[in-house]
Amino acid sequence: METSTAAMMMDHHHRAAPSLSAEEKRRIERVARCVARDRDGGDLTEKLLLRLLGLTRNARRWGFLAPDHQLHPYYLQQKVSERCRILRPRHAAATAADR
Repeated sequence: METSTAAMMMDHHHRAAPSLSAEEKRRIERVARCVARDRDGGDLTEKLLLRLLGLTRNARRWGFLAPDHQLHPYYLQQKVSERCRILRPRHAAATAADR
């Protein structure tokens, strides 16, 4: 994770989290899961999604992708959580094989 992203997450972590509807939560979690599973770390997918956001101007639905959006910290948290979840089984299997 880049230093600026980590710093941004820390900064937003101390702020009150905005309330999320169930639909917003599901949408953010799905996108975070998709981005986290990309081989390049999701950078290309995020750039594409941000470009589509700019073209469609549907900030109500996809605005959380923009770094200045109030739901962006939640999106980052979900993306990092999913990356960790993906990596954990490999680590556990490697540890078991070493025994």
